[in-house]
Amino acid sequence: MIGVILAAGVGSRLRPMTNDKPKCLVTTAGKTIIQYQIDAYKNAGINELVIVIGYEGGAVRDYCKHIKGMKISIIENEIYEDTNNMYSLYLVREHLEGQGFILNNADVSIDKEVVRLLSESPSENAVAVDTSIYNEESMKVSLCDDGYVNDISKKIKRSDSVACSIDFYKFSKEGAQVFMEQVRKIIEDEKNTKDWTEVALQRLFNSGELKFKICDIKGLNWVEIDNYDDLALSDRIFSEFDKKIVKIENFIFDLDGTVYVGSNPVAHAKETINYLKSAGKNIFFISNNSSKSKEDYVRRLSIMGINIDVNQIVLSTDALVHYLRENNVFNIHVLGTNSFKKTLQNEGFNVDSESPEYVVIGYDTELNYQKLVMACKHINDGVDFLATHCDMFCPSEFGPIPDIGSIIEMINLTTGVSPKKIFGKPSQEMIKHLVDSSDINIERTIVVGDRLHTDVLMAKNMSCFSLLVLTGESTRDQLEKSDIKPDFVLSSIANII
Repeated sequence: MIGVILAAGVGSRLRPMTNDKPKCLVTTAGKTIIQYQIDAYKNAGINELVIVIGYEGGAVRDYCKHIKGMKISIIENEIYEDTNNMYSLYLVREHLEGQGFILNNADVSIDKEVVRLLSESPSENAVAVDTSIYNEESMKVSLCDDGYVNDISKKIKRSDSVACSIDFYKFSKEGAQVFMEQVRKIIEDEKNTKDWTEVALQRLFNSGELKFKICDIKGLNWVEIDNYDDLALSDRIFSEFDKKIVKIENFIFDLDGTVYVGSNPVAHAKETINYLKSAGKNIFFISNNSSKSKEDYVRRLSIMGINIDVNQIVLSTDALVHYLRENNVFNIHVLGTNSFKKTLQNEGFNVDSESPEYVVIGYDTELNYQKLVMACKHINDGVDFLATHCDMFCPSEFGPIPDIGSIIEMINLTTGVSPKKIFGKPSQEMIKHLVDSSDINIERTIVVGDRLHTDVLMAKNMSCFSLLVLTGESTRDQLEKSDIKPDFVLSSIANII
């Protein structure tokens, strides 16, 4: 028995993600959709596949070159834009003469046991179904009194449906012959190249010419991925988020872009965080934004209905203070907000020294030209400068606005000098003191944030779990192209519970 995977489609509802690759190569929970299927075939002991490609087919060819332990034949549907998957199957007919096969569409992420269950089904001809659900968008099946399938269609009513098909079909040698003859008639005699394979199946089921039983895979995971909502569901299921999150004890939340965006709270952020607190979880908040003090953040969260104390706030300022003290530095020149300067003054630093050891730059939402002149004067005199973090922009209700990275870039272009050291995410130094002082078990800790290159990368550097939310900077499309991969991805922190 061989496997046949139909992968010629465009996947337009996943654009722009599929602008330069086919849907089957979109990743979900760190693995391409087609790889879930290949792994399932391997697990079932089936080591020969025929894959029909079309849209961006070269990418599938390249991908399959690196698959080991499988004999893979590639068939190209050159007119994929004007045909449907029945025509793609028709192109495979010579490979299927005289043998049974398993057929599936390439847009389903599946548990690796699915193909094994189907191949070992006692029925010679069977369709893999899930009897636990009724989905309007899925193909449903109904049965005769004798237990054979008599219809397959999206239009079957709930009262008549016994299960949803997951688009995996097993054909015996004889069943394959009957099925492929029906496909031939539709393509060659009726000149119809734009129908689904299920149209041929429906005719044969209605007439009783092809005897099919169901193979119930209830309890195993599968998601047919047509759009971004399906992809989000697949990400959640196949990353085992709901299973693993139960064991998490410590939640470290980024603030801007995660808990709020600009001045607007993220929907249900308060309810999510308060629920986690009531469940006994340790909650902390972390931000690269050095323009405000910890007290400022406590007040802001309190207005949102989230009550915490300053010990639960970690800022990039903390790592800066630790570094300065460790190096016995107290005379500095600060370019930053009044709140930032006051924080450093309260820590015992002279923030307006005429002979500073360092120029210290924070995210300055009160920036003016004179501040830039004074900072550049000291840097031009040979004073090194430090920066609290390096974010180029900050998410806001108006879209991206300049952050400290833009200020650093301006000073670099002006003076030719780069920061000697940058604190904040993704550096582990950002939360080293928190981890040490609070006796945090890293293996039971998760960082929740909206930025791949800061929040998620810091979690990777710490060897703890990471959760990317899509309410701030990073999009699902950017994640697809990034080398930085979170353990989990959700639309919002509201989806945690």
